[in-house]
Amino acid sequence: MSIKEQIVNASKDQLGFLESKLNGLLTPVTPRREFVNTLRARIHVTNNPAIIGRFTNIQFLLMMILGVLSGVVLVSVGARFLVDRLSLNK
Repeated sequence: MSIKEQIVNASKDQLGFLESKLNGLLTPVTPRREFVNTLRARIHVTNNPAIIGRFTNIQFLLMMILGVLSGVVLVSVGARFLVDRLSLNK
């Protein structure tokens, strides 16, 4: 048996001992029905991610335009910087 298998088996033995010990100490608790219902209402899982559901089409279009515009500004500033750097050497 390799060292890795020995470590895995020892870990399983320790987990089994811990599980049996905790099984005797901890008793299962059934939650109140109103707690479950309020928690279910607060979580309310949807199929769509939350960030997509919040934006309307106009807001999404505006964010896309602003993103492209900021990219153009960033590229133009970078190009201007490179032109200035290259012209200083001459």
